[in-house]
Amino acid sequence: MTEALPCRRLFFKGVKRLPQNKFKKTAALLAAAAMLSGCAFGGSIDTLLSPPKLSEEQNVVFDALVKSVGNDVKLRYPRSGDYRSAFVFADIDGEPDSEAIVFYEKAGETEGEGNVRINIIDRRGGKWTSVYDHAGAGTGIDRVLFSELGGSGKTSVIIGYSMLSGEKSVQIYSYESGRLISEYSDSYSTMFISDPERDGTNKLMLIRPGGQLKKASVCEVSADPETGAAAEVGSVALNEASTDFVNIASGYVGKDTPAIFIDGLSGGQLTTEIIYSVNGQLRNPLYMGEAGLIEKTRRPTGYPCTDIDLDGVIEIPTLSLFPGHTETDTAGKLYSTDWNILDNYSIVKKYSSFYNIGEGYCFILPSRWDGVVTAKRDSGTGEIVFCKFRIDLENSTTELLRIAVASEEETPALLEDGYMILKSNNKMNYLVKCPDIYDEPLILTGTEISNSFYLMA
Repeated sequence: MTEALPCRRLFFKGVKRLPQNKFKKTAALLAAAAMLSGCAFGGSIDTLLSPPKLSEEQNVVFDALVKSVGNDVKLRYPRSGDYRSAFVFADIDGEPDSEAIVFYEKAGETEGEGNVRINIIDRRGGKWTSVYDHAGAGTGIDRVLFSELGGSGKTSVIIGYSMLSGEKSVQIYSYESGRLISEYSDSYSTMFISDPERDGTNKLMLIRPGGQLKKASVCEVSADPETGAAAEVGSVALNEASTDFVNIASGYVGKDTPAIFIDGLSGGQLTTEIIYSVNGQLRNPLYMGEAGLIEKTRRPTGYPCTDIDLDGVIEIPTLSLFPGHTETDTAGKLYSTDWNILDNYSIVKKYSSFYNIGEGYCFILPSRWDGVVTAKRDSGTGEIVFCKFRIDLENSTTELLRIAVASEEETPALLEDGYMILKSNNKMNYLVKCPDIYDEPLILTGTEISNSFYLMA
């Protein structure tokens, strides 16, 4: 079975995959901790272990902040999303120039003693000037979004706050008459902007955690087109067995139904739920008060749903053993990754593949290979070898295709041995080799191989 490592994911606006870096030095760990917990300033930026370098404009804005609230401030940094700076520039009042939104807290307080604060700094007479200061609704900033919700014509400022307890809450603000006005608040696990009906109007989608008195759910928040007031306009329950939601993909069910695909952790494995709108009402067809269909999507972590063939329709991966391999094999067993879709309220296999997460590629298997071709790993080279299946693995010796992944230095020797370069990525080459068997219908053409091979970014 291939290792469950990070792989390609597709996300909505406002939801972005983050690299899982492994810091090897203590200094790097301390710098990362400083970035996550908020960077301390005493009217300057030279007190940090590894201070972020402020741009000239940020320095001017910082001076305006200090002039307004005093020297002893700590800048606070959003922990996720597209906006990671303590200085966020956005047009929130509909005027030509952007405003600066600065996140900070008083330096004399340890984290958790006081809420993070928000200072709005605007250009007045050509100079940056603090015009408004606001107490936030948490001890840290999780995520910042901006959107014109529901076709209201005004920009909503959407701020997700983190608490010391680990919980998160969102506040939707309008910026009116120089003040942030809170219009909506709720708890959430994940939030993102989406146009679920594909009608040109954005909504804030919240995945809300479950608790003793309520089930986990997805809700959509929109703004009244006339008044601009934000409110929940729909919700649907999620599988109560899910303990966390780790991946969100945007795509279609079939050709015409836009949907959100949510991968949740359940029993240490991934399961998928599909959310779409029918006549303005959210639906979750895999969860109708019971998790029967959801169980058909169960697979190990590291296999997120994705649009594997780039046709707009999201596929859900599941695993099955290649012919000849058994669950009791202590080593060397290989799994086929099946890519499934929702079709008429059933989970239906669309493709089978060999999905090598560790080496970053997916090879879609032709339908004529189903049940009659197996895969083995060459013990000497580590290459994946597809063979005609006969009785068991030991008797499956007729090779149909080899896939090798090699560095630039290793590639010339393989080319001399009859391999061909199929794709290249990050100084690694993906090569294939086919035997010269002209009367074997299971042998693939060059076009079939090329069209079936995908690199996973």
